[in-house]
Amino acid sequence: MSTEQLYTFAMVQLTLVLLLASTRLQPLTDSGHGLRYFKLALACDVLGWFCYLWPQQPYLLLASSTAAAFNIWLLLLYAFCRVGRSFPWFWIVPAALLQALLYNTFSETASLHLMTLTTAMVALPSAWLFCRVKVNPSVSDKVYALVMLCWFLVCLVRSIIVEINPELILSGYLVSQLLWPGITAAYAIFAITGYLEETQYRLREDAMLDPLTGLLNRRGLLHRVQGYLAYMQRMQQSAAVLLLDLDHFKRVNDHYGHECGDQVLIRTAQLLRQLLRQGDLVARWGGEEFLIILPNTDQAMAEDIANRICTELLHQDWQDLGLAQLTTSIGGAFIPPGELLEHALRQADTALYQAKAQGRNQYVIQPTPVPA
Repeated sequence: MSTEQLYTFAMVQLTLVLLLASTRLQPLTDSGHGLRYFKLALACDVLGWFCYLWPQQPYLLLASSTAAAFNIWLLLLYAFCRVGRSFPWFWIVPAALLQALLYNTFSETASLHLMTLTTAMVALPSAWLFCRVKVNPSVSDKVYALVMLCWFLVCLVRSIIVEINPELILSGYLVSQLLWPGITAAYAIFAITGYLEETQYRLREDAMLDPLTGLLNRRGLLHRVQGYLAYMQRMQQSAAVLLLDLDHFKRVNDHYGHECGDQVLIRTAQLLRQLLRQGDLVARWGGEEFLIILPNTDQAMAEDIANRICTELLHQDWQDLGLAQLTTSIGGAFIPPGELLEHALRQADTALYQAKAQGRNQYVIQPTPVPA
């Protein structure tokens, strides 16, 4: 084997490993089948390098150029799909075929410039899509965009060098060959880790949410409330804690079934979202209990919100579920600046028992602590 064939064979192995790695991905969501196009792009890259093992064969050289062209344009299609944008995929077929034909027809210098132009048409939009269009781009997404820009810069510098001194065309090829394995590995690896980071983020978010109501669960609220408490301590503000428990909810499950009970919980969660302010925290605390954190709230505001919750829930129409009426009891307390949530929770729980003991369908709010 010649040195060039050894290099080509190494690229075949590298791209094949990256392709096999991409097949192990199972993202939670993949808008527009972007991963499918990415795998296809890597497969074309493998085929392109494999055919280039015998560059002296005209048909294999044409096949190599065609596969390489499809690799590039499929990466653009992948970028559009990855950010949730549509792209007329059928345009890549004539674009790739035309690129392969021109690449094998043009002179060596003109072919280099054609590659630079094509790379600009693919790499620059891809970088822009990942950095400016994708919602909540991860670190891997931003690095992928940077790799696309580096890819274009390598081709651009190579074209400039050849224009300045045509005799340096061999040097341009050598420089690009040295950088090409790194660029190929980088864009493939960070495309893969982009999916992994997105999946990890989604799993973390799901772990913080109650699957039935979509509200925060106990873990999610305890995680979020730390930031609230730190902010309230800096601003020297108090927060109200409301512990809400649906009255006689066990009867709903026993008499009407758990599906009916689930619908009651879902509708209660929707009602709480509508009644509370944007900065308030609400979570399903467990079973039929809901916990609400009301930042920067005094006694009068807490009582007004608790009263509205009791009133609105009482007047909800439950007839489609077979229920005539549903009520709730609420216990409330306050978190002074610098205090922990646990103490307020104990007070709110005591107040909740008082509300139930007094006949249910009402609220009891422990008074705001008086500063010493």
